[in-house]
Amino acid sequence: MALIFTMPTTVKRQSAAVMFTDIAGYTSIMASDEEKALSLLQEKRQVLKPLIDKHDGVYVKGTGDGMLSYFDSAYNASKCAKLFQESIYDNKNMNVRVGIHVGDIVLDDGDVYGDGVNVASRLETMSPVGGICVSNTVYDELRNKKDFDGVELGLQSLKGVGRLIEIYGLKGDLLTEPKPSDYQDNKIAVHSDDEVPSIAIIPFDNKGADEDVFYTYGISADLISDCSNAGLIRVASLKDVEKIDYNNLETAELSKKLLVRYIAQGTLWKMEKMFQLSVELYDTKDKKVIWSDRWEEKWDNLPTIKGNLSDGLLKALSTESKVNTNIITNNTEAFEYYLKGKHKIDTREGTEDIEIALGFINRAIELDDNLIYAKNILACILYLQCNIEESLDMFEKNIKQAIKLNDDYSLSQSYSYKGRRLWEESKYEDALENFSNALQISKQLDSGHDIMMTLNNIGFVYTLLGMNQKAIETFTQVKIQAQEIQDISTMEEAILCLGIEYLFKGESDKALEIFTKQLSSSNAKKYTRHRAWVNACCGWNYYCINDYNKANKYLMISYDIYLSIGIPTDAIWTLSWIILSDIKMGKLDQQKNLQTIHEKIKNNVLKDIDYPEVNYNLFRIYNELQDADKSKEHLDIAYKKLIEIADTIKKEEYKQSFLKGRLHGEIVEVWKQNN
Repeated sequence: MALIFTMPTTVKRQSAAVMFTDIAGYTSIMASDEEKALSLLQEKRQVLKPLIDKHDGVYVKGTGDGMLSYFDSAYNASKCAKLFQESIYDNKNMNVRVGIHVGDIVLDDGDVYGDGVNVASRLETMSPVGGICVSNTVYDELRNKKDFDGVELGLQSLKGVGRLIEIYGLKGDLLTEPKPSDYQDNKIAVHSDDEVPSIAIIPFDNKGADEDVFYTYGISADLISDCSNAGLIRVASLKDVEKIDYNNLETAELSKKLLVRYIAQGTLWKMEKMFQLSVELYDTKDKKVIWSDRWEEKWDNLPTIKGNLSDGLLKALSTESKVNTNIITNNTEAFEYYLKGKHKIDTREGTEDIEIALGFINRAIELDDNLIYAKNILACILYLQCNIEESLDMFEKNIKQAIKLNDDYSLSQSYSYKGRRLWEESKYEDALENFSNALQISKQLDSGHDIMMTLNNIGFVYTLLGMNQKAIETFTQVKIQAQEIQDISTMEEAILCLGIEYLFKGESDKALEIFTKQLSSSNAKKYTRHRAWVNACCGWNYYCINDYNKANKYLMISYDIYLSIGIPTDAIWTLSWIILSDIKMGKLDQQKNLQTIHEKIKNNVLKDIDYPEVNYNLFRIYNELQDADKSKEHLDIAYKKLIEIADTIKKEEYKQSFLKGRLHGEIVEVWKQNN
């Protein structure tokens, strides 16, 4: 499929302190006395413009009675505004309001617009006559400055711009101080309970053309990721949300199914170079809407939409994030291609979709070489295309670039992605090093979800290395963190992993207690991988304590689920234990079992499986079926792969643990006996 690309737009985006001023009641004055109105406007400009210049500001334009300017610092903007209000204090006809906000602005052929302008304009309308309203981004710079003080007005919904902003009114002898009681209508009641805030962000509804669905998908997916990594908060995963029919369920039912208190929903409609958006945050406990708004954004503001939404949601939930992911690129066109590529690769149905995604992602990188989010997707695509070394090399380049850019979140992401690929390539020691680096950065950023999931990955690597006690300690940490934020699925997975480790340790009674407790909750989930996994663990446990009849029962349930959800590798692993338990019970039907195994090989299910444990089970099966050639073939495959992995491990402690842990020690001994 040919991809048609357009030339990038020539706009510049930067952060600035934006000041917006206007004369209250100017329209009425103009209607009754035009000469007086024009005189006031001229007088205002004569006083204000020199002050803007004096404080290193840039005058942009007049908008009727309003004036727009921007500064390099919040302090300069605020000093200018304060001196201006003080200088016109005695002029009873000059009733000016001022709003100031530090945010992103877009410079385009002498004009200025963007998030910073929208918010500053809205703050100006909320200011009292003779006063100055500023956002928290401004007030944070003014704190502890002796010439500034302020009154807190709370978290306010800026209707029509889709923002939740903490607002302050500046104090001064010659300034009108706003009254907090006048700001209750738009004030947001933030989460204040002792319980950990929990939220499900339902994918935004695409009201535009079908081909524009990538906007809503990408923004929603990144919004979930941003909120998940904001300290102590539980966010339903996109995967969990997509499992339910969220379009046809009431808010209360969504809350019940996803085990969350808050539900965030919204719409997005792209119309030419504009976006129409809406958002609603509902508290199912108090049964009320916390935040709702409808607004428009220019296409050039696309990179800010997700960041502003996540910022608003986290503020309403009384949660802060140290992760700066509000704007991942200043290039709107690059961001659009990133969203297209992300959507296409995440919803792919075949190799053609991978190629299309590759085109989009390459274009995004061409437009912004610092867009590491896109570069990590590119590395993942290369891995999907079996370009293993190229993929790993790409991740390493991304790591170096993230370090150079001081982009800690992208650095953590790059380490984590690379660790996962190394794990899949059985390079466990290198995987552990990359996961450990990702964990260190995630802790610095207080990225709760990333900390938990990286620990989970580290636990799995310890399991694969046969480092039993390390795995138990790590999965226990995951369990505690998952309990703290009430992440039930991650907690159940960690508990199940602990059961497996206790089984490896020889504590089968303790393991069985864990597995049977997990059965009741997993059986309610019908045909899921978790349910298959729990039943497989129960079967394996019973096999280890020689109760082959019960082992067979649970393994058969697991096998059927794996087949139904299309995971053949796990299915064949489970089948191997079923056949072994049949053999132990004397239910061996040599012809039937041989036919089953050979059919799996013929259908390519087994041809590419080189996991040592699977091939060792096949060795044992063929040994019982008295097929010496096949038996030796699979024992050799198991041993060869085991040694191949061990040779990649540099640290002797890890290598010895790997060769002795799980079934590995038995494989080595049996191979030596047969050679």
